[in-house]
Amino acid sequence: MAMGEKRDSSGWRQRLYALLLAGTGFLAQALPAQAAPLLLWEVTGGAAPIWLFGSVHLCRADCFPLPQAVESRFKKAAVLAVELDATRPDVAAAMSSETASGGDLKAELTPEEWALLRRQIAPLGLSDAAIARLAPNIANLMLSLVAARRAGLSPRYGIDLHFIGRAQELGKRLVELETVAQQISALNAGTYEERLAGLRSTLAAADDGSLRELLEEMVAAWQAGDAARLAKAIDQALLDDPSSKALFAELFGRRNRAMSESIAGLARRGEPVFVVVGSGHLTGPDSIPAHLAQKGFNVRQIDAADAL
Repeated sequence: MAMGEKRDSSGWRQRLYALLLAGTGFLAQALPAQAAPLLLWEVTGGAAPIWLFGSVHLCRADCFPLPQAVESRFKKAAVLAVELDATRPDVAAAMSSETASGGDLKAELTPEEWALLRRQIAPLGLSDAAIARLAPNIANLMLSLVAARRAGLSPRYGIDLHFIGRAQELGKRLVELETVAQQISALNAGTYEERLAGLRSTLAAADDGSLRELLEEMVAAWQAGDAARLAKAIDQALLDDPSSKALFAELFGRRNRAMSESIAGLARRGEPVFVVVGSGHLTGPDSIPAHLAQKGFNVRQIDAADAL
């Protein structure tokens, strides 16, 4: 199939849903006031309430202000919990150390694919030598970030970063649910061949405009608070793209279980906690809310009209 040919390949769509909705702290919309429900859950049954809010790591200025139902619960919380505080200098340093694969990406791609990769990530200002040293999964993320920029989305307006900044202003304690090493492990899930296949799929999607369409679709689903729509996109992934099995097991399965344990521990400490994680962690039968319910907590989804 020619690189510029339009096609329906839901496999790459699901990979990017995973990266952008499960997300990591390396990637940093407001719902209309009348929107219901929200991607917001209340967890009770511990010593203090926990609120889980689904983040989109790439947003824009008109994403704000957030709904009052969200902001009021954040103000009530004594603690903010996030996947990772991406504002820490050592996080950026760790990410930089992971960008190079030690191989030659140019040699792994066809001349057409290499030329397309150079053209697509040209706005980042990388030299050919730097691009050639990129690990496939990092090149994949860079393609997504450039496409997001073209769609008017940016990590600087990410929901995680918004709440981290607010917590610092208000003097709220900040807790990280993961470590830098765990986030890097998630990004490196799967074999090298699987990660290279994912890069090829994303390259084609960036070329025919489907990548930008996906990003806009993802934002629309988030604005609607449509957890079922997000869950369906994730569940369909293994059917459409079997090579994503290791990636999804890491991004959702293992990480959801581990973060659920940490959140359950926070619930038992007696301080109200506001948790912000990628929206993909809050949907489906293997989600964080589902794991917390299995642990005996009461979990309910909140809509925009639900007073605190």
